[in-house]
Formats: sequence, structure tokens, C-alpha cells
Amino acid sequence: MKNLKFKTLSYIKNYNHVTPNTFQVNAATEIEETLINNQKLNIFKNSKFNKKGIYIHGSVGVGKSVLLCALNKVFPNSKLIHFNDLIFKLQSKNRSSSHHIEILKKKKLLLIDEFFINNLTIYILFKNFLEYFENLKVTIIMSGNNKLSKIYNDPVNPKLCKEINDKLRSFFSIIQIKSKVDYREKYKINQDFFFIRQRKNNPQSKLIKNLCSASKPAEQFFHREGNSFKLEKIYGNIIDLNFKDFFSKNFAFQDYEIIAKNIRIFVIRDIVKMNENSKNLLSRFISFIDVLYENKNILSISTNVELIELYSGKTNANEFKRTISRLKEMGSSDYINKYL
Repeated sequence: MKNLKFKTLSYIKNYNHVTPNTFQVNAATEIEETLINNQKLNIFKNSKFNKKGIYIHGSVGVGKSVLLCALNKVFPNSKLIHFNDLIFKLQSKNRSSSHHIEILKKKKLLLIDEFFINNLTIYILFKNFLEYFENLKVTIIMSGNNKLSKIYNDPVNPKLCKEINDKLRSFFSIIQIKSKVDYREKYKINQDFFFIRQRKNNPQSKLIKNLCSASKPAEQFFHREGNSFKLEKIYGNIIDLNFKDFFSKNFAFQDYEIIAKNIRIFVIRDIVKMNENSKNLLSRFISFIDVLYENKNILSISTNVELIELYSGKTNANEFKRTISRLKEMGSSDYINKYL
């Protein structure tokens, strides 16, 4: 595609209202070069031009996802997929999931956002997935917060982990986007939607009354291949959720996607402070916020602690920084006015 770098950076500037930084410009340059070289028959072995993809990593809020979204918009035959969604499809053995992988193989550009490994099974699945694409003219651009060398290590299987990591490093060129500033820090919380340190007189019921398209609550049934469930307290375009009740349900990333596409506004009451013993709540909440952010849903939350105090553990602290960063944007007047 001609002028891919220019079109990508222009999209970021005009649509996201962000001036691309030096690292985004350099990443866009290398992405364009990689796409061009992957369409050619490359006779040079062990060169940088023999890489099938690019892994972009860096701290939260430096514009990795923004770059991938822009590429998806300007590059015709591309597909953007969240890493959790990809792994779910790789784990599923049904016909629909197999068909989805075949579709991905026909793309020219595959964009994988939020790469994160937390167990050996997923690590092996992803390594096998990359092997599907080694002999295809499909470029894979992937983003994550951590260095590839620090993605995952299993003390019981260090040799296998090293083999997989070597595989990833031979497949991907690596770009680090450096910035000490999270661009979402500029957003100010809209206190009519985000009720922080709220202990009593929760005004979310009034918010529901003002925004709902149905005065009486109703049930709604949801179905995807492999799961069916129902949710209550749905007021037309709004759902009223209690944090513990909702995130105690064994929902997967795909369940949240179905809900987000059918309901526009989400009200979550009484978000509790989470720690190392809140693994399931935390994992589901992270996935849920990712889905709502990507789908541009509207969110209202209430909690009696500050956003940065919602998780006190260490294991998922780096991953949760992304959630906090996205919450800051979703709770801003800019975001709410744009997408409500």
C-alpha cells in the first residue's frame, strides 16, 4: 500500500487528536518497510528483512493501541484482534473457531493488541499459531506492555519457555515506544458519571433515570457458541450492575463482547478494592474494560477508593495500569460527549 506511513500518522493526528511522537513515526516507518518486504520473495536469510512481524512494546498510554487501530483503518486487507479473543478461538475446537483462523490466514496484515502471557498453555498455543503463518505473506503487528524477554518464564519448564521465546524473537522485529507520559493523564474525570470515593447517596440511580430508554427493568438473554446466559436490570439501552455480582459470573472475553454490542451504557456500582486474592475478579474486570473501551461504550462507576487504589497486588500491577489509564479516558467529558 502506497503512503501507508503518511496515512497512518495522519489518521492518528486527525481522528485521535494526538500528534504522533518520534517513536510512533519510527514504528510506522518500519511497519511500512516490513509489509513491503513480506510481499516479496526474500532470498536473504537471518536478516532483519526476514522477520514476519513486528512486536511493539512500551509503558501504558504511549499510543501502541492507537497505532494499531490507525493501521486497521487505513490498510484495506487487515484485521485487528484482541489477544484474549485470539487465544479463546485457539482454545476452542469448534468449526466456527477453525473457520476464523482460516480467515485470518487470508489477510495481508494481522494486528494483535494487548499481548500478555500468564501460563504455559497459552504460550504454547501462540507459538503454534505463529507457525501457521511462517510461509504465508501475512504480516503480524503485535503490541504489549512487556519486553519479549520478560513475557513469561515457567521455572518447571525453563527449556521449553526459552525455545518458545527464541521462536518469537526470530519471528518479530522489536520496537520499543518510550515515553514517561501517559497521554490519558490530560483527561479530567466527569463527576456526573464517575463517582470516586463515594460512600453514600449514590447518584447512579438518577443517572439511569435520565439516560434510560425504558422506565422498567427487564431481562435479556444472550447466546454465543458454547454459552447462554441472561442478565437482569436492563433499562433499554442501560444495564445496572453490582460489581461483585457481575464479575463473580464465569464470563469470558467473548461474553463481554456480546453484551457490549447489545447494550450501550453500563452502570457498575460499588467497585471493591482488589488484591492478590482477587485473581478472578481482577482478570474479568480487566477484560471487561478492554471490551468497553474498544467498543466505545459509555460507563459509570462508583467506588469508595481512588482509581489507582483499586488494585493493591503486585502480580498484575503492570497490566492493571492499562485498565486505570483507559478508565481515566472513559470517565472524561471528552470521551462521554463524543460517544454518548
